[in-house]
Amino acid sequence: MRGFGGERINYNYRKAAHLLFYGVLAVFGIAMLTFILNIVFLISAAIVYVNTDSNYVGGGEIMKALTVTQNGYVLDREVEEELGLKDQWAMLLDENGRVIWSIRKPEELKDEYSRSDIARMSKWYLQGYPVQMRAWDDRIMIVGMQKETMWKYNVEFSLPWMEFAKRVILAYLFINFAWIVVLAFFFTRRFTKNRERARIEWIAGISHDIRTPLSVVMGYADTLERSESLPEDARQQAAVIRHQSLVMKELIADLNLTSQLEYSMQALRKETVRPAEIVRSVAVAFLNDSEPGQLDIDMQIEPKAEQLCVKADRQLLVRVFRNLINNSMKHNGRSKLVKIRIAIWQEKQKCHIRLEDNGVGYSEEILRRLRSRKKDSTGENIRGLEIVKKIILAHGGKIRFGNGEESGEYCLITLRGMKQNKAYFNGVWNHLDYRD
Repeated sequence: MRGFGGERINYNYRKAAHLLFYGVLAVFGIAMLTFILNIVFLISAAIVYVNTDSNYVGGGEIMKALTVTQNGYVLDREVEEELGLKDQWAMLLDENGRVIWSIRKPEELKDEYSRSDIARMSKWYLQGYPVQMRAWDDRIMIVGMQKETMWKYNVEFSLPWMEFAKRVILAYLFINFAWIVVLAFFFTRRFTKNRERARIEWIAGISHDIRTPLSVVMGYADTLERSESLPEDARQQAAVIRHQSLVMKELIADLNLTSQLEYSMQALRKETVRPAEIVRSVAVAFLNDSEPGQLDIDMQIEPKAEQLCVKADRQLLVRVFRNLINNSMKHNGRSKLVKIRIAIWQEKQKCHIRLEDNGVGYSEEILRRLRSRKKDSTGENIRGLEIVKKIILAHGGKIRFGNGEESGEYCLITLRGMKQNKAYFNGVWNHLDYRD
């Protein structure tokens, strides 16, 4: 059975933890920013209110400062000066509505008021002057300001409207909370996307920088391997260097492809292809390159599936089947002869491809990782299978890995097919290459 060789850090959990941390941090940051902005707004409004509020002199203060003498009412000098500074006026009415005392009263105002006049001025204005009233027994103190210096209005609300206002306030608070969460999600997603894009670009840059010196190493190693002037041991060492350099080159290509597929940055060059033809050509290539008695591939293609076409990236599909066959050959672990059976059939306009071998099967840990939908980090043992999975999912297909009932392992792939008449009208058969 294939193992992973030691413990490893679960990248997916770390990534989820980081994402959760950034999300919580973004929610907290935006909430704090919203709170600070609200506080700044309220403080600014309070400062403006304090600077514009004149602290008008009230009727109670005037009545306390007003004394009765033989010559009439006398107002305290300090209160009188304050009324002058704030440009206010005042008058005192008796029980009949007559003015019995006044100070700085505008000349246009009357000296006697009816009950209806008093009732109107208690809610509104007195001839355009905003007024405040205070009653003491049978007397009424009226304190007025100059015109257009104060807004005064009687506001009333019905209880149903107040209930509606409560619901609106709750909805407003909920919308604020939702807005904070949405913004946090947006910034977190933007941040993580930028990080992943930077990671992919960094991988691509490093891979590009490695390719040039790696090609030089492979070139020199190939030259040394072919040199007849070197002893056999040196040439074998050069062959090992060339082979390991080739392995490094494939690892770099796999790393780039995996990163691009994982974050949907691989541009799929889709065209009309025939899966049966691709599988057959890949199988023939492996049979031609293998030694006698090393590989046996049994192809079972349903007649209808032979002509079924799909929209896919030809090179990536070739990579899929090469990786699957190569995985069966590398990890057979049971016999020298690797037996692979490939079945292709059509069902409900879908192309099903099943590849199974006579190997030892997948371990439970490998199956768990292959069946997981999470973007988990993968080890070298299943790197090729992980690429297969990502390519199929990028094409909108389905894939399933498992072990046979008796022995071996299998991979079942499902791709959405195209209507055959459309494929015929497009003339796809003219360039298909049959290699049996």
